[in-house]
Amino acid sequence: MDQETANALFEKGAVLLFLDAPQNMEFGVDCYSWTTGPKFKGLKLIPPGIHFVYYSALSRHGEGSVRTGFFKTFAEREVVVKRWNPSTEDLYADDEIDQEDAERYRSNVRDFDRFLGVYPLLPVDNDPVSPYQKWLRLTTHITPQLISRILPPSGKISAMTTVSRFSDVDDVRQCKPSRETQMDVDQSEHDANTAAAQGGEEMIRGERVEVLRLNLTPIDLKRSFPSGASGGDVTKYSMDKSYLLRQLLQNQYKDYKEFLGELQLAFIIFLIGEVYDGYEQWKTFIHLLCQSDEAIDDNGDTLFYEFIGIFHAQLESHPTDFFYDALSADNFIRSNILIFVRMLQDRAGRGVPKTLQNGVDALVDFVESRFKWDIRHDVRVLGEEEEEEEGEFAPVIVEM
Repeated sequence: MDQETANALFEKGAVLLFLDAPQNMEFGVDCYSWTTGPKFKGLKLIPPGIHFVYYSALSRHGEGSVRTGFFKTFAEREVVVKRWNPSTEDLYADDEIDQEDAERYRSNVRDFDRFLGVYPLLPVDNDPVSPYQKWLRLTTHITPQLISRILPPSGKISAMTTVSRFSDVDDVRQCKPSRETQMDVDQSEHDANTAAAQGGEEMIRGERVEVLRLNLTPIDLKRSFPSGASGGDVTKYSMDKSYLLRQLLQNQYKDYKEFLGELQLAFIIFLIGEVYDGYEQWKTFIHLLCQSDEAIDDNGDTLFYEFIGIFHAQLESHPTDFFYDALSADNFIRSNILIFVRMLQDRAGRGVPKTLQNGVDALVDFVESRFKWDIRHDVRVLGEEEEEEEGEFAPVIVEM
């Protein structure tokens, strides 16, 4: 980022007041986090636009709690006021904050200046790419409208409470709150949960499940063929997910950019929000896009080209132990890249847009360098094995 751009962002930057935060709490925004000190009051110079703020406090016993976060679209020079509630180890809801106090804080925001951290606009920790640039690459298609459609009404997510179509609500949140939090749970919350359960409503920590639900688009990869399809089409579209992809683009999204926005949002919910439901939705999108051959005919230089760029940026983003743990248990990424590369190779007669091929080549080079995956070798071996099988089981012509 050049100095002129940085200066412009400094002028337009928003402020987040994060009052009464406990010391030694993890506090982060987008792709960077800190540990709070005794004087911490929030963050300044936040670029206008969509951001994800997250936090995780330590209990009095020194135990770490589950990460909680919220999305916020900051306006230029906006001052947002949040306050920590020590009894719940979470933020007060906006309607629980005295609005006269909040307005006074906004009017006197300069008094907080020396207690505010600075949004990481420039590179840090010897990384040539700044956390802000990483964030922009990961959120190119995410809009406030998409966030409103998918996130719960509060805009908050947490591995302890967030549910989705992937969740089993009966044993949902096997991630337990800290021992101290469990001991301090208000009896009224227990009574509310009990009463709601008796009334047929599902509750999690005093909240109705629908208030906590991620409204992720339902995608059934096992039903990727038309209703009433012939046996041939069932086989065809079970392997090639193009029919399902087209139906989703036509009926669930206003355009392909919104579709890619949900792919990106699911990844952020998983990687930074640490909510596993996001991983499951992201994984579903990767399977769907890497196995939709026919759809490349009409969408190769738009949807698929942009998808490959997004996928590359996601794999390139700073990894965490959580990210690696999830992938080590199910290495679907390597297998799907292999499928996609082979799929393009087999399209010799129908053609592949040059932009798409160049993007895939760059992705393959990257995973070979970062993860030591020799995709090109694997594709050659797979092709040789298929040729051997075809030779062994090829039909024999018998002269009569």
